[in-house]
Amino acid sequence: MIKYISKPSFIAIAFLCVLLPKIYFVVSSYKNKLYTIEKAYKNGDASHYLKIAENINLFKVFSDNNSIIPTESATWRPPLWPYVLSIGFYITNNPFGLIILKSLLELVLLILIFSLIKSLKNIKPVHSLFFLILFIEPYYLKYSTTFLSESLTAVLILLLTLSFVLFNESKKYSVLIPFLSVITILCHPVSVFFVLTLLIIYGLTSVGKHLIRIVTHGILVVGLMILWPLRNQQTFHQGFYLTASQGATFSKGWNEDVIAKYTNVDGDLADEALNLKYVKNIEDKERNSTLKLGKLYKEGTVNYIKNLNFKDFFLTVFVKLKSNFNPFPEKPKGGMLESLAIVFRILYLVLFLQCLFWVFKRRKPNITSEKDKIYFVVFSILIGQIIMSTYIYTGLRFNAIYSLALLFSFLYINIDLLFNWIEKFNKNSKVIS
Repeated sequence: MIKYISKPSFIAIAFLCVLLPKIYFVVSSYKNKLYTIEKAYKNGDASHYLKIAENINLFKVFSDNNSIIPTESATWRPPLWPYVLSIGFYITNNPFGLIILKSLLELVLLILIFSLIKSLKNIKPVHSLFFLILFIEPYYLKYSTTFLSESLTAVLILLLTLSFVLFNESKKYSVLIPFLSVITILCHPVSVFFVLTLLIIYGLTSVGKHLIRIVTHGILVVGLMILWPLRNQQTFHQGFYLTASQGATFSKGWNEDVIAKYTNVDGDLADEALNLKYVKNIEDKERNSTLKLGKLYKEGTVNYIKNLNFKDFFLTVFVKLKSNFNPFPEKPKGGMLESLAIVFRILYLVLFLQCLFWVFKRRKPNITSEKDKIYFVVFSILIGQIIMSTYIYTGLRFNAIYSLALLFSFLYINIDLLFNWIEKFNKNSKVIS
């Protein structure tokens, strides 16, 4: 059995099979008319990305009002995905056609990633079959059939993971790390603390041998990262900021309803205006400006936190961390993918525990070991989630951006165990026959 499944023909057939679920969910969404103009452009966050991308294509301006005038509300969204999506409008403006293009883009990137996985030192040809599961990770599948940015971000984080594992000793390819770090943040800013943690680890583990390269990469990251906040400052003269949603998300994660009502399902649906009562003398013109209102949200939230007693402060943190790492939805969520995703999130929780055991067990990590580098990535995700979930709201949706990297890491770290189970199953089958 082992010899049979290691054949390229078997892997090719398995690859075609893992594409079927994606095709099924895209076709199902099409049949449910989710890609009609009426529904595609009236679907919350996903529709906003679509509108911005269309505006970029038509008017070459990052805006959401079908004009050449930049809008504050458009900067509620990070820039990378709208710009990528806008390229698709040169081919078609049909939402279903755009979803197909998005699927093809992610498929090409995942095939590239799969080829990189096969080049890992400890991955044998037979092992690579396990990693085809990446194509059917439930939360990746869910968001890949929408115009949200979570699925592309998940692919970019996985590509960054492979770059860190494979290329940080190579002068030729290591430049991928700073570039992928920046575009990952610009695709979904929730990833920022993970990326920064990983970059710090990358710098600390490489600075002794590659000081000039690390300094150069640091300058690249800062230089590229500042471009979008600089654009926003020059356009609206309201300060340097990555997205206009920062104040609102901060307020949603820290308010008087968090302890009693916060869940990992709809924490982002909290009322960000709750903290405005902690701001004095708000003028109407400030309420009518997305950016000024965002600053008011931030000011009100800071004032709210200052008024918290010691017990409520840490209880709020506890509630948010508990929700963030709870693999079970804290409110009912229907659908096959949602149910299947629970199993995968339990595996990721096991992976976090394995990572913590590794942290306390390893006195001096081996920076040339692929497994240790993967543990570094998992540790960075863990730290990134702890900081971000404490700072704002994360929940199941935003944590979906780590799904592919966590699944890859779980498979790699436990590949020998999984492989041994197959061998035992093969031997038992021969005995029975």
